[in-house]
Amino acid sequence: MRGAVLLVMGWVWAQEPANQPVPYTLADRDRLIRVETELTAFKEQYRQEMASLRGEINELRNQLSRMESRSDTQFYALLSSIGVLIASVISLIGFILWDRRKALEPVEREISQLRQDTARLTRLVQSLREYARTHPDLAEILRRYELV
Repeated sequence: MRGAVLLVMGWVWAQEPANQPVPYTLADRDRLIRVETELTAFKEQYRQEMASLRGEINELRNQLSRMESRSDTQFYALLSSIGVLIASVISLIGFILWDRRKALEPVEREISQLRQDTARLTRLVQSLREYARTHPDLAEILRRYELV
């Protein structure tokens, strides 16, 4: 117990000088006034620079907005040009297919007619061969043209 009392008294004695008031001189007051003046000037300069930076940032935002609207316009113009190009290519392919079918129609009709004529000629030659069996003069003519 005695040690605890000594310890508390030593602690109180050590704290005594820390509780002494610090003298405040006129030099300290003048120094504080200068610091406050400089701080006020610094704050004003800081406010002016921040206002200037805000104005520049707003101007940059406006420029960026204008550039964005121009790029959007250019993008849509490019997109519509590509759409027109694709539509033109599809139309050209459609026209080519239609034109080929139209151009082939007469040829197909002619081939069909030739097939019919070939079938008739085959039947004619067949009937002439049968008739040539009983008529030697016709058989001679067919041999001359290599039809028998």
